[in-house]
Amino acid sequence: MTATRIVFTRLLQLVLVLLAVTLVVFVLTQIAPGDAARLRLGPRASADAVSQLRHQLGLDQSLPHQYLAYVNRVLHGDFGTSIDGQSVAGVIGQRIGHTLWLLLGTLVLAVSAALVLAGVAAWFRDRPVDHVIRLGVLLALFLPAFWVGFLLIRLVAIPTGWFPVAGLGSSTGDLLRSLVLPSVTGAIILTPILVRSLRSSLIDVLDSEYIAVARSLGVGGPTLIVRHVLRNALGPVLTLLALNVGYLFFGVVILEATFDISGLGSALVQASAQRDVYTVQGITLVFATGVVLANIFGETVVSLLDPRTVSA
Repeated sequence: MTATRIVFTRLLQLVLVLLAVTLVVFVLTQIAPGDAARLRLGPRASADAVSQLRHQLGLDQSLPHQYLAYVNRVLHGDFGTSIDGQSVAGVIGQRIGHTLWLLLGTLVLAVSAALVLAGVAAWFRDRPVDHVIRLGVLLALFLPAFWVGFLLIRLVAIPTGWFPVAGLGSSTGDLLRSLVLPSVTGAIILTPILVRSLRSSLIDVLDSEYIAVARSLGVGGPTLIVRHVLRNALGPVLTLLALNVGYLFFGVVILEATFDISGLGSALVQASAQRDVYTVQGITLVFATGVVLANIFGETVVSLLDPRTVSA
């Protein structure tokens, strides 16, 4: 399968997945307790006012009609209006930057740490340093993100005063300092998963025949590691990373709550508590799109790194 066909297939899957997500989210919001119109107007609103708002929102229509109307609005770029009268697209636009910065910081730290730790563990396998890294990775797998974040706040941020414990700064310097602790928290949770997979892949490649041939021809050092070992070992890890980027889209809710970051995760929690149907649907669609796009990117990169996956 060519890289172009892989991308086309995944884009088609993106459309199908998003349709499925819209249906699932629509059903969940319909069966959730409470009346969206009543929640918007408050408990003292009259029955006539609630009935009128239900009509304006289309909540008095049949469920299939409501779902088709929602899909039609989404196709035209209209995600509806939040419970406080703001455009859902506007809410997403205001908050998505914070979430993307948090995801980027987490990924940069996690991938960098995984490459170093897995490389050292694979090169010195079955030696003391390898056992220490594997034990540390095993312990880190059981650490809850909110607990790690709390420890970093108590042991690093408060005593030193170097890093803010809430929100993201407006200037570049404040933004980078604000991202350190939440990104480190996310990286501590993600890195162990990547290290385990990358270490195994590196060991398999180091034991392969073509690496033995390359060494016999005098290839060694950085050339051997970068051009031969890493290139062939990164495939499974990139696939795993793409899957965990999807997980991070939902795990970011914990990071944003721990460090009081006004991103999409915190907006989703708030909207769910208020039964803000349109905001929940819009943010969930954004997360689902990110998950599928991450998988498309991962599979495309793997196909380019490993020519065996691409047919002429």
